[in-house]
Amino acid sequence: MELSNKQSEPAVETANDNLQTQLALLSTQKVERVRSFREYAFEKAGLNRGDYLSMKANLQWIKEGHLVDETYNEKEEHLLKQQVKNKIIAKDEEKEKVHGEKKTAIEVCKPSVEKKIKELNDEIQQTKIDLTENKIATGYEPIRFWSYVSLTFFLTLYLIFFYASSIYSAFFRNPESMLKNAGGDITMLIDSIFDPKGIFTLSTALIFSYLGSFIFFAIGMAPHGILNGDGKFKKMKAGLVIFLAFIADSALAFKIDKGLHDLKIMAGIADLDWKFYTSINFYLVLLFGFAAYLVWGFTYEMMLQEKNKKTGEARAALIIKGLKEEIKTLKNELQVLEAKIIELETQIKNILSQLEQLKKDLESRMLNPDALSQNLTSFYMGWRQYLNGTELSLEKVKCEETFNDFMQAQFNQVALLN
Repeated sequence: MELSNKQSEPAVETANDNLQTQLALLSTQKVERVRSFREYAFEKAGLNRGDYLSMKANLQWIKEGHLVDETYNEKEEHLLKQQVKNKIIAKDEEKEKVHGEKKTAIEVCKPSVEKKIKELNDEIQQTKIDLTENKIATGYEPIRFWSYVSLTFFLTLYLIFFYASSIYSAFFRNPESMLKNAGGDITMLIDSIFDPKGIFTLSTALIFSYLGSFIFFAIGMAPHGILNGDGKFKKMKAGLVIFLAFIADSALAFKIDKGLHDLKIMAGIADLDWKFYTSINFYLVLLFGFAAYLVWGFTYEMMLQEKNKKTGEARAALIIKGLKEEIKTLKNELQVLEAKIIELETQIKNILSQLEQLKKDLESRMLNPDALSQNLTSFYMGWRQYLNGTELSLEKVKCEETFNDFMQAQFNQVALLN
């Protein structure tokens, strides 16, 4: 038994020496072209008695591109590898850029917005303290307030009489009576948009004229109630009401201008080419009505704002309301920043995943995994063909385990061979 052991030790040493010699020989070869990996493997297996370590060394050299088929183009392979390297460089630059954006968002933008929100909250608290200590500067000016009151009052009277006169002119004016009593003033009468006398002469029509004017006036006041109230989409709703008021004023202007045109027909001096949108009277009604309402809206709002400055509580409420609106805007901006940070983190993960895959492609030194898998499998089948004709059953098992481990590490798969 001792003699047998002593004889086996030189045999193992000889096998290891042969393997090292073979690896050294392979390492000196730059690229060896192979017509058939199966035939090449059969030959190599015979030279190495099917040794699994030798098989593993050859598999590694196929993977690294030292053993290639006869169609291998070294220049093309070098170009492909350089393209992969360029992609890796581009991805690295993209990663740095996205990482820089994320760092700026986290370390600069987000803290800046959070700081502003904190400062505004501190300002709200300070305003409340100033209110308690009667330190609020209201900025109230009586002359300005009463000027706005006067303007709003007179514009209110004007709009009531304007709409009353417009409604009377559009619906209740008697063209035949007007022409009969016009005398020599027929031209001036025909060009008259309104009928001031009509709204100061007692008649049942005045009830509808004045009540109708309040309807128009109420439509005009609605946007201000919406803007000063609570709820979402206030500006959109107010804009819709203003648009409806414009439509109502346009309809009234059309009705008045159409009445004047009919009056001219009765007088025999009608313009045959009449179109309401080319008539100056149509736009004058809009100017004296809708435009005057917009001016009234401005003076009305300024009157309310000036009135709210009378007391410190009202002034403080206005200040706090403005500060809260700023905070709301900043919080929305903060949400956008946080969403952007999450998006940038996702981009970085994707880029890292792509970089990892590109590096694996570069390490494999073959950009076609299917071709590599086919070459490795063909080589192993040639190696196993040799083993099938021998009684080296133990070596056959070791070779199969080695091949499966190699394929699992390279492609995350197990070869299925008959």
